[in-house]
Amino acid sequence: MKARLTPRQLDILRLAANGHTDAAIAHQLDISLHTVRDQWRFGIKPRLGAVDRTNAVALAFAAGHLNATDLHAPREHAA
Repeated sequence: MKARLTPRQLDILRLAANGHTDAAIAHQLDISLHTVRDQWRFGIKPRLGAVDRTNAVALAFAAGHLNATDLHAPREHAA
């Protein structure tokens, strides 16, 4: 059975999957760093059965919460 995640938790997972730090996630979503960390600790990781954020992202992909369209291609730097 697929774990239930809130839209906000999915936003956090999507940004984490794209390499954003907790601080960058908080800034992008206009929420506090404390809220992001609480979502990892009390929401996302327990619901997915994850041990850390990397594991949570991997489990989210495995469960179908995230897919390839959620990943953004890295930007190429101008030479």
